[in-house]
Amino acid sequence: MGNGESVGYMRPSDIRFTHDSIQYNFRDGRTLTDTFRQLLRKSTPIDNIPVMEVMQYGGKWFVVRGNRRLFVFKELEKRNQIAQVQVTKKNFDSGLFHNQYTSPNEGRSVRIRGRAREDVEREFQEEWEEYQRDNSYCTIL
Repeated sequence: MGNGESVGYMRPSDIRFTHDSIQYNFRDGRTLTDTFRQLLRKSTPIDNIPVMEVMQYGGKWFVVRGNRRLFVFKELEKRNQIAQVQVTKKNFDSGLFHNQYTSPNEGRSVRIRGRAREDVEREFQEEWEEYQRDNSYCTIL
């Protein structure tokens, strides 16, 4: 790490989005739903996901690299599947931050381009319910 950057762990719920919208697909072609499923079922270890870069602005932490990853991590955190994720904490860089920052709501939420948000949330919920069914164990007395 250079220039005062540090690696740490943060709860996804403590990090805000910089973008107003995110694409449904990652650059490698995987979708948000694919990534959620793979992390939930641990077919992709969370360590295989690139570390998000965050910086502090106005007393709040914002992701400057990894808005899609943050969306998926927040959904996993809501379901108590992760508590914290590794991040690179960057010193505030006004040019980088303001180039990234398009959020109309201080980074509290993000739109999804290419899919209706309701559809994505439904897919995540269906994946979650299937995961719970597959991982429910019954003790026979």
